[in-house]
Amino acid sequence: MKLMFRRYLLLQKRLIRRKSYIAMVLSVFVFILILRGVATQDSSMTSVAIAVEPGADEAALELYTGLDSPSFLIRYTKFDTVEEAMDAVAKGKADEAWIIPAHLSHFIDDFTAHSFVAEPIKIYVREPNVLHFFLKEMLVAQLYKQVSKQIFEEYSVEKIGTVTVDFDSNVPTGDPFKMYDVGADISDEQPDYVITPLRGFIALWMLISAIAAAMYYIYDDKKGLFIFWKTKYGFLREFLYIAVVLLNSSVIAFIGLFLGGVLTNAFTEIMLLLLYSLILIFFSMVLRKLLRNELAIGIFTPLIVTLAATLSPVFMDLRSFWYIQKLIPTYHYLESIYDPYYRIGMSMYCICMAALAVILYFIKKLRTR
Repeated sequence: MKLMFRRYLLLQKRLIRRKSYIAMVLSVFVFILILRGVATQDSSMTSVAIAVEPGADEAALELYTGLDSPSFLIRYTKFDTVEEAMDAVAKGKADEAWIIPAHLSHFIDDFTAHSFVAEPIKIYVREPNVLHFFLKEMLVAQLYKQVSKQIFEEYSVEKIGTVTVDFDSNVPTGDPFKMYDVGADISDEQPDYVITPLRGFIALWMLISAIAAAMYYIYDDKKGLFIFWKTKYGFLREFLYIAVVLLNSSVIAFIGLFLGGVLTNAFTEIMLLLLYSLILIFFSMVLRKLLRNELAIGIFTPLIVTLAATLSPVFMDLRSFWYIQKLIPTYHYLESIYDPYYRIGMSMYCICMAALAVILYFIKKLRTR
């Protein structure tokens, strides 16, 4: 037991002496600080400048005052004059400007009576992208509140002779977009959407840590470091060596998730991190058996990380390449966090990867004989 503990301390000491390893550890906390800093700034995806023409009637003023930022996605900025709103777009301070006509009530009357738009709201846009068309739908939704109110009142007067229902009390209010984790309590405070890629980054970082551990093992083996750790069970030695690195990575990952504010249930997080670490240990062992030297592993690492970042739900969740996704360890971990269904697949993937590592080890041992 003392011998095992001494070897553990020697490996830890060797890791700490590696500048590349220290830089890799620090990158997690630097990334968290950057995300936290961005999250404290204006993190809306698009901004809209709003102004109303001079001599605005009651309908125009009601629309102007009623336009409040509907969610974290959109930021409305109101200006006193049309020129200021258009200047904000020209200078890049806003993505587009909405100019509300002074006689908006005429527009509402025409639309109510004839479904005809007499004087549409003017929109000045820097670039007609996808968000622009989304914003147009948001504008129509806001405008339709006033149109529908007039239609409702006219219909009520025509059919029953009076308006008996309070229209405003039946209009939905609040943020139309809310972000919640699957299974989370809607009363819990949810992290800013800017922080959401943090878990994916940490999953990729742990994958890189595992690959780096395999490269460290090859390097130390060539340098004769394991002269103090001679054993007939080379598979076990390699497993424990990489496990030391992944154990450190798991602790750092847990701390990173906590500091980033994306930690869910602590017990579930720990169990899945340990299972994910086990998968990565076997994955890196398989990679080492197949590629054999640091140069080959270094060449293929960018490709592996790129595939993992693209096909795993780091920034988006693609559903068209599931047969390839299931070969990537990060995919299983990121899906299992919020859906227990994927934890069975994650366990099966771990067993398959362990079996493949054992098979490759014995194949290599037979060849050396």
